[in-house]
Amino acid sequence: MKNHTISFPNLTAAGFALILSGCASDPAPVIVQAPILSGEQMINESQRLANLGDRWKKGKDLVDRGANLVRDGKNKLDESSRMIQEGHKIQSESESTVQVGAPLISGEQMLSESQRLANLGDRWKKGKELIDRGTILAREGQNEIDEGNRMAIEGQQIQHESEESSNAIKK
Repeated sequence: MKNHTISFPNLTAAGFALILSGCASDPAPVIVQAPILSGEQMINESQRLANLGDRWKKGKDLVDRGANLVRDGKNKLDESSRMIQEGHKIQSESESTVQVGAPLISGEQMLSESQRLANLGDRWKKGKELIDRGTILAREGQNEIDEGNRMAIEGQQIQHESEESSNAIKK
C-alpha cells in the first residue's frame, strides 16, 4: 500500500494569511443592550429625567439671577461711592468758604452775608444728603451682591446634584 499525500502549498499559505488577517483586524464591537423596560418603567424613568432637567434649569436660573444681582449691586456700590465723594466735596467747599471772626459789617452786608451763608448751608445739606443716600445705596448694593452670590452658589449646587443624578442614571 502506498501512501498518497496531496500537497496544497498555495492553499496552506492562503489559509494561514486568512487567519493572520483575522487576528490583526480590530475586534468586533461588543454591543450591550439596555435592559428592556416596561411601559410603566419607561414613563417613570422619563418623569425622573424630566424632573432632573427641571431641577438643573432651576439651578441655572438661580446662577444667572445671582450674577445679575451681583452686577447690579456692584453698580450701586460704584454710584454710592461717587455720591459720597461728591457730598464730601460739597461739604468741604462750603465749610472752607465760611470765614470765622469776620469784621463788623453793615446791615446790608449782613443780609448779603446771611444769604451767602444760607446758600452755603443749603449746599452743605445737599452734600450731607448725597452722603446719606450714597451710604444707603452702598448697603443695598452690598445686600444685592450677597444675595446674588448666595443664589449663584445654590444654583451651582442644584446643577451639580442634577448632573450627578443624571450620570448615576446613565451607569
